[in-house]
Parts: sequence; C-alpha cells; structure tokens
Amino acid sequence: MKKNILIIVCSILLLAAAIVFYMYVNSMPVENEKVGNEVENQVVVEEEVSKTKDLENVEYTDFSVYTSDDTEVKLSEHKDKAAMLLFFDPNNPDSMEVLDKVESMYSNYEDKIEFFMINTAEKVGTSLDDEYTIEIYYDTYKEAAQNYNITEVPSMIYIDKQNEVFNAKSGFTTTDALEANLDILSENI
Repeated sequence: MKKNILIIVCSILLLAAAIVFYMYVNSMPVENEKVGNEVENQVVVEEEVSKTKDLENVEYTDFSVYTSDDTEVKLSEHKDKAAMLLFFDPNNPDSMEVLDKVESMYSNYEDKIEFFMINTAEKVGTSLDDEYTIEIYYDTYKEAAQNYNITEVPSMIYIDKQNEVFNAKSGFTTTDALEANLDILSENI
C-alpha cells in the first residue's frame, strides 16, 4: 500500500512539474512575435546598397561606338558637353538595373549631359532602342571598353565639360549615388 501511495505522490509531483514547465515556456517572449496589427502593417523597405569600387587612373580618351543602324559616333564629337559613360551588358542584371535608373533620370539631365549607354555584349542580338528613350550605343570593336580599361560591368565614367574624368566606378550603384554624380556633372556646365 505504501508503494502505491508513493507512486501516486510521484505522479502528482511529475504532473505538477510538467504543468509549471509548460506555463513557463509559454510565458516566454517569442522572437519576431507579431504584436497586434502593429507589426503586421509594417512594410519592410530594402535599402539600396552600393557595391562599387573606384576605377584607377582613368583619363579622357576618345573612342568610336555605333548606333543600332551602324552609324559611328565619336566621344570627341561631344567634347564641349559633359558626358556620362555607362558600360553595360544586357545579360548582367546589375547592368540592366543601373541602365534603368539612368533611363529614369535621363529627362532631368538630357540638355546638360551627353549620355553614352554602351552595350559591351559580344553579340548584340535584339536592339534595345525600342525599350529605352536614351540612346544605346554598341561597342562593336571593343574600342571604348579597351580605351577605358573596362573589365567589369556596370562601369560608370563621369566626364566634365573640360574633358576631365571626375569620377569612375565599377559595380552596382544606388539611385542616390547616380543622381549625386549627375547633379555634380550638370553643375559643371
């Protein structure tokens, strides 16, 4: 009989311990727990992060690029105007995102800056002219990329009205960084 009472008492104690443990665990705050509608209604905005690096020893150098109808265009034909060069590859997502950003700002600067959006792809394929209002040029003979030692796309070169390179970067850039460079470039005119 004493044995049965001992088993019952131990069972009650184990049950009580399990209940206390359960209550303790459920009272602990849960990481990332939603509190009312406050967290549910928050919008998470992913901040743009620039992944650029400086291009070293970049100097103004003339080159020829071509329009989609094979018309040759020389950088020197626009030497009295500030210029932005964007070397891109349509097969590179970062390149296309930067091209889209420049396209969205183009109308604000088109009267002050000459834009050279230079497709560096080996095979041109379909023309991008129908997708963009900004002129797309093709580095058919790789002259532009070689003259500026472009090894990575996207690459951005900013040239002031005095034909001085004031900034040269490669890699993904933010909208704010692009706009700041274009603002500086347009004020140099």
